[in-house]
Amino acid sequence: MDQGVKDIVKKIEQTISRYNMLDYGNRVLVAVSGGPDSVVLLDVLDRLKEVFSLNLVVAHFDHSLRPDDDERETRFVASLAVSKNLPFVTQKALSPPGKSGMSLEEAARDRRYEFLDYAKKAHGAQKIALGHTLDDQAETVIMRLLRGSGPAGLSGIPPVRNHDIIRPLIEVTRQKIQDYIAHRDLWTITDPSNLEKRHLRNRIRLDLLPELKTYQPGIIEILGQTAGIMRDETRWMETEAEKWIKGHVEVFETGKHSVPLKAFGNLAAALQNQIIRQIIKRVQGGLRRISLRHIEAIKGLVQGRPQASLDLPNNVFVEKTYETLIFGKNREKQAPKKMKRVQYVLDGPGVFKLDAIACTITIEEIKGKALLPGDNASPWIAHLDAGCVEYPLMIRSFVPGDRFVPLGMTGHKKVKDFFIDRKIPSRVRRRLPLLCQGKNPIWICGLRLDDRFKVGPKTKNIVRVSLDFSTETLPDAFLSLPPGRF
Repeated sequence: MDQGVKDIVKKIEQTISRYNMLDYGNRVLVAVSGGPDSVVLLDVLDRLKEVFSLNLVVAHFDHSLRPDDDERETRFVASLAVSKNLPFVTQKALSPPGKSGMSLEEAARDRRYEFLDYAKKAHGAQKIALGHTLDDQAETVIMRLLRGSGPAGLSGIPPVRNHDIIRPLIEVTRQKIQDYIAHRDLWTITDPSNLEKRHLRNRIRLDLLPELKTYQPGIIEILGQTAGIMRDETRWMETEAEKWIKGHVEVFETGKHSVPLKAFGNLAAALQNQIIRQIIKRVQGGLRRISLRHIEAIKGLVQGRPQASLDLPNNVFVEKTYETLIFGKNREKQAPKKMKRVQYVLDGPGVFKLDAIACTITIEEIKGKALLPGDNASPWIAHLDAGCVEYPLMIRSFVPGDRFVPLGMTGHKKVKDFFIDRKIPSRVRRRLPLLCQGKNPIWICGLRLDDRFKVGPKTKNIVRVSLDFSTETLPDAFLSLPPGRF
């Protein structure tokens, strides 16, 4: 083997070991486009088969962008697999990529990864090997720098992603790839779209980087080192963010994440940024289309009005309600429908199904005033002095101008002011039922009883009122209501 080839193979082997890319005996799906990088990737992994006891599968995806060239590339990659006696899997896109709101490159990449994931599972592979080089890393860092990315973006292309996607050539320059091809006399196919300057990456590759090399010949290696430094620091910060999230953030069954703003506000700005990124990653499954300006917009929300909301890409939304920041996805699916003003007449004791607010209300009369153990455990149970209760009662929505005497007070208070003092979000106020006698609220359900209806020394009998929400219909916001006084 030529010494130049030996040196490149050795460097790639060291990269594989440094990042623990492979385990002994792995089956590896090698993504091969037919271009120089992927052809070298396949050739080197084929040479390292015995070192790592690998089983290789060649995979090729036809994007249906250039019909004649695509067919030629597919036949070429198939012949490569045959020449090395390796299994070959391919798939042709039924139509050119064109997802709404996404660039052609983004849509093509998504389809390619979907195919690779499918092929990996179909062939029982543990790893997917991609042919990104050190030059690709440098181009990515510059692209993200130009777009205003933070440290995570400047970390560039990870050598290993999700434990199964590996990039063995990530520390090898494109020039070394060309040297390897020349020494090995390998055939490759050049994608003509790589020369089209309408793509930002191509302009960086063809114009900007050559110019930067006149200032610093080692710019490719330096940008690679920068990405490595940023990646190490980001990894540490991510660990700290995960610790904080685990100790402070409440996660609801719907996938919403609730962040306490008082504790969050005491953190360093860099850690706040990372926490926001980690929560968005959890909510949407990644950080696609999320940039530094989105992070700054969320932090602006924190500093702004008591109640506000923000829509992010990929149907992610953030809502601030006083001291809480809620992250969620698909607002139209998870947010409760705006409740129409409802009114139910309750003629007397009994069980009433209230469809409009998806709950059941039970009214019971209890002789004497001895309460059962646990009767005060739920905010959705209230005990009233039966001597003060006159039927019919009514369950209805909040109406501006409503007033009551909060338990523990002597004077009237507007229900709206009570909500504001308790920092009850607007969306909860619209849905929270009020138990009324005549026109007057006597229980702000889940929160506070009217003082004039409390059980006291002169009480002879009790009226027990309980609301029962199923876990499917009880809104997330109700779960986090501040405890009431009964």
